[in-house]
Amino acid sequence: MEGRELFIKVSKRIKDDFLPRIRSFNLRDRFSETEIQFEWREVVACTLLVLVSYVLYLSVVLTQLSFVPLMILAVKRGWKEALVYLSAAFLIFIYIIMSGIGSIPIDNTLLLFSADHFAFEYLGSSFGLPGIRFLDYYFLFGVNGIFVGYLVSRNYKLDYVVFLSLSAYIGILVFTLITAAAVKGFEGFIESYVQFVDDRTGRYVSLYLVRMGQYSTMLTSRGIDYAGMVKQVEIAADLFKRSVIFGIAPKGGYLIRQLIVIFLGVLLAKSYFKRKLNRAAFSFSIKNYRINPDWVWGLIASWGLVYINLYAKSPVLGILSWNMAVIFSFLFFLKGLSLMKILADRLRVPRLFQYAVLIFLLFYALIVFVTVVAGIGVVNIWLKLDEKIGKPEGRREK
Repeated sequence: MEGRELFIKVSKRIKDDFLPRIRSFNLRDRFSETEIQFEWREVVACTLLVLVSYVLYLSVVLTQLSFVPLMILAVKRGWKEALVYLSAAFLIFIYIIMSGIGSIPIDNTLLLFSADHFAFEYLGSSFGLPGIRFLDYYFLFGVNGIFVGYLVSRNYKLDYVVFLSLSAYIGILVFTLITAAAVKGFEGFIESYVQFVDDRTGRYVSLYLVRMGQYSTMLTSRGIDYAGMVKQVEIAADLFKRSVIFGIAPKGGYLIRQLIVIFLGVLLAKSYFKRKLNRAAFSFSIKNYRINPDWVWGLIASWGLVYINLYAKSPVLGILSWNMAVIFSFLFFLKGLSLMKILADRLRVPRLFQYAVLIFLLFYALIVFVTVVAGIGVVNIWLKLDEKIGKPEGRREK
């Protein structure tokens, strides 16, 4: 009887538990429609991110943000899969351009006013391969964006993300410029770049004046000196070339631009994930920004080199010293901005008003505002303003 009861119990257990599992297991469940639909959604979403990146690149106005969709893609799917999407889309894009199937609707030759973009154009024209110019998108925005996304996905803090990604950008830029200079020499590259800027600027000014010439009679009838306005346009174009393209840009302008777009990229990626993804870079707050006081020696040394170059007048030393000075100054500018943010919050200044004042000062008093705020960051080393401002009201020293 005991053996019979045991057999009945085992049979019943098999019937109730094991057999339903066997009947329910089939290939349809293993590869269900839900999983397939989910995978297709991911493929479509990733493809759209790459497409948005290309649209941003070709827009010229928002080109510097074209790395953001690829950064998001790398965070979502990993750097290897993001690189596959980028490479496949790039090959298709080059095939379309080289075969003449389509054309770019916007004149993106405006990008070539930047030396890093022009270096790829210079290499392409030297070797008779015009498609090489679009490698600037692949490396400066595509690969660099994936690298930033990789750093974020590995849970690096924002300061490490900025430092490492900026180092990668500088490495790509320097390697490209050296390669371009190796073709016909550094002087040949510089001459070609200067000639391109002069020719293209002159073309745009001429086109603008031709369009304005249609209204010259109307302007003159209303007491507007058309000839004087033409002269002012030419002076403004020449000033833009000397002060921005050949002045501010190589002397730290490129680095400041890259620093700003990295911060904006991380902020946009944080908004995309809507706080559903917790990463160290997304938790950055300007109020918690810290900098080692020893960095002040780098600030002093870099500005010392800038002063020395006023007498040495070396183009290479000038570019090197100015870029170093900009980087160190930016670090202390963030510290000064942190102190101002803490003080504004303690005074209960509305956040909207804080942002409005910040934007106004950045647009209308950039140099003075940056200099004063960076100076506050430097003075904090000795006056310990962060400790005094950060103390609660009840614990302040009398």
